[in-house]
Amino acid sequence: MTRKSKLRVIKIIDPILCVRCDNAYIADVVMGDGKRKKMFYCSRLDCDNWLTTQGPTKEVEIEK
Repeated sequence: MTRKSKLRVIKIIDPILCVRCDNAYIADVVMGDGKRKKMFYCSRLDCDNWLTTQGPTKEVEIEK
């Protein structure tokens, strides 16, 4: 199953917390140029473990 989502690049303060978190998932992301990357997907939008920039979001496809 593939769905499109808007993602933003963030800076994770402590990656170990994300690995142990029930709200974080590893996503297979297909970039606009066709390259695939593995990235964290966080369903908790108010997390204190990451910093975000005010830059633009990118639309990517997420496979589940």
